[in-house]
Amino acid sequence: MYYNFIRTPAIVKTGAGILGDIDNLLHVSHLYFSDKVLITQEFLYSVYKDSLERNVFCKVVFVKGGCVDEASVIMEQCKEIDGLLIAFGGGSVLDIVKYCADKMDKPYINIPSALSNDAVYSCVARLNQNGKKKSFGVQPPIGLIVDFDVIRQSPKTLIYAGVADLVSNLSALQDWKLAYHVNHEPINEMAFMLSRQSVVPLFKYTEQDLFSDEFLFELTNGLIVSGLSMIVCGTTRVTSGAEHLISHAIDEYFPERSSIHGLQVGWAHEIINRKYREHGNAEYDISEYFKRMGLDKVIEEHVKWHENEFEQLVPYAIRVRKRFTILNLL
Repeated sequence: MYYNFIRTPAIVKTGAGILGDIDNLLHVSHLYFSDKVLITQEFLYSVYKDSLERNVFCKVVFVKGGCVDEASVIMEQCKEIDGLLIAFGGGSVLDIVKYCADKMDKPYINIPSALSNDAVYSCVARLNQNGKKKSFGVQPPIGLIVDFDVIRQSPKTLIYAGVADLVSNLSALQDWKLAYHVNHEPINEMAFMLSRQSVVPLFKYTEQDLFSDEFLFELTNGLIVSGLSMIVCGTTRVTSGAEHLISHAIDEYFPERSSIHGLQVGWAHEIINRKYREHGNAEYDISEYFKRMGLDKVIEEHVKWHENEFEQLVPYAIRVRKRFTILNLL
């Protein structure tokens, strides 16, 4: 008998007001660790101190996040710990903990303070190295705890960024199909189905639902399933297409005009779908959905690029990664 064996999280818990219940959530999931290290930002710890201190940590490590240079300091503080690393913060904190946990071969769980992209559950860490953003392959977390009360306190733009990043899976899947038809690139259909299904539930909501438990659950669920699709696939092909190449090109070649990753991805996705796909996405109208969610206004406010500059970015985007997308046909 032949199967693909993949790592899935041992604990996934979502809900309101659960940040102070980490110890119990681990216990009921039969996860026992003699030591637990909390890694977070000092400001974030001060905001949620009362909830966090209802749990027992052997050490609290404060980080800035987002930069490889910080890894050696974190690993030095955690090298004698034989236990669990707990990352609490935004994508920059989660990614540096992923990177360190992978280097030290230690288990870790993610507790995101925002749902701005699929960093909450993925096998990739995006970190600054020598002044440029780079991607590092890592092991996924053993668990994920999402407190909706914490997410609701995050900037609204970050929730929008998470929505845009997740919905862009549809663009990535279209590029994968294009690569199959043009270059006979094989498609992992299980990964394809997971990626697509991670997005679909979001289309029934409107801007008024943005902070509801129901919507935040669907967004969290979608980001987890999206991350799982990457693990099944073995690459980011299943969630990252032309729209991500454009965003990465902005970060790498025009850092002074860089903005929030998910919003840049959404900006590129909407333009590509409307102007360059032959039929757009026949099943889902991305432009209409962005307007219904209020994403169009948020993108216009925060992305520092105009549509008439899009084609200037294409040559840079093609250089970012050897991945066939619709950009290769422009």
